[in-house]
Amino acid sequence: MTTMEYERVFSLDDEALKCPYEHFKRARSECPVSRSEVAQVWVISDHEHVTAVLKDAVTFSTKQMLGPQVAEEWQRMIDLAAATPEGKEKLGPEYGTSPRKVLLFADPPEHTRHRKLIMSALSPAAIRSWEGRIRETAQLFVDRLAEQPRVNFVEDFANAYTMTVIADILGLPREQVPQMLKWAAGFNSMVGNPNLTQEEVDALVDVRLGFDLYFDEQVQQRRKEPTGDLISRVIELNDAAEEKLARDDLLQLFQLVMVGGSDTSSTALAKMIEYLAENPEQWTELRNDASRIPLFMEEMLRTESPVQGMFRYVTKDVELGGQSLKQGDYVWVSLGAANRDPKVFDDPDTKNLDRKGTPAKYVSFGGGPHTCPGTALIRLGLRIVLEMLTARFTGVRFTGEKPASKKSFLFFGPAELHVEFLN
Repeated sequence: MTTMEYERVFSLDDEALKCPYEHFKRARSECPVSRSEVAQVWVISDHEHVTAVLKDAVTFSTKQMLGPQVAEEWQRMIDLAAATPEGKEKLGPEYGTSPRKVLLFADPPEHTRHRKLIMSALSPAAIRSWEGRIRETAQLFVDRLAEQPRVNFVEDFANAYTMTVIADILGLPREQVPQMLKWAAGFNSMVGNPNLTQEEVDALVDVRLGFDLYFDEQVQQRRKEPTGDLISRVIELNDAAEEKLARDDLLQLFQLVMVGGSDTSSTALAKMIEYLAENPEQWTELRNDASRIPLFMEEMLRTESPVQGMFRYVTKDVELGGQSLKQGDYVWVSLGAANRDPKVFDDPDTKNLDRKGTPAKYVSFGGGPHTCPGTALIRLGLRIVLEMLTARFTGVRFTGEKPASKKSFLFFGPAELHVEFLN
């Protein structure tokens, strides 16, 4: 078979990264389970086989869902942080002893226990209780935008807004958001960076230790004085459970909330604003009828999935799509390609706001036992801010060249987005 076009995506070709899903089309139609020589993984590119892999957490493990390199780097940072004098003194001898295989890095039955904990903490009643605070945060950012309508939307709005929402539900002061953004950037820098310098390693150890020290203090405070925020709810539920998460595992859970919740939302929001700048008639439609905003969000999440894929580790020999996968192999599950499979979605490349049943079919938030537990919260934060933006402004336009995409085959969205909001 000739070289598949998706090799350009795995090679981080700038043009290919602008529309990565396009480069999986031929693989999806001709050989939905194929081998990437660049990434050294099996590539799963159609909806049928993607959903099959996502549902089978026994055969396709998530313990190294970001790939083997990141798993090794992750553990290295934990070991180095635990070896520091400050780590030993303030966090004790047990610090660093847990592998931190929590939620998306865990397989059943451990994952089932973790998911039950976080889903209970993120109950519909809890999310409703936080909605007022999220609205207040969205209004604050939109008001600032009215005063300064020319922005780099990624840095000045999307990243900061979504991380502030996370701070709100965690019960953290908004003054902590800049530090949270630095921690998130540090954790994300481990993804796809095989040649860390010693200076970068030292900086990441500081990120790991700084985050753990801060959140350990927050956990201790909530045990003494619970406040109804997400940290309090997780601690209360965990302390009452028969099998409790260890302290390090709780820290890992809060890291996943902080990084996963903010990154997915900010990337999705920036991509939506980029699309609206390219299609001003869509802004007008949403401004005239806010009830169309949730439908717009779902089609954007389907066609422009903020997470384009994820790794799985093959735990035993298995046949998939006519290919023989061996124990120890890795697969890349192409969510972006599956979301545009014409066998599932009519006219899949068109954003059709009247499409029926979209959320039940697309896989932007994963699938099977590992479906993202924070989807309701992500949708709420996006909907609120889009309603406010389209009500406040008559449109949005680019103030520079069409933005380049993030240098990643995992996350899909603009690296920068220089726009002006119009009154």
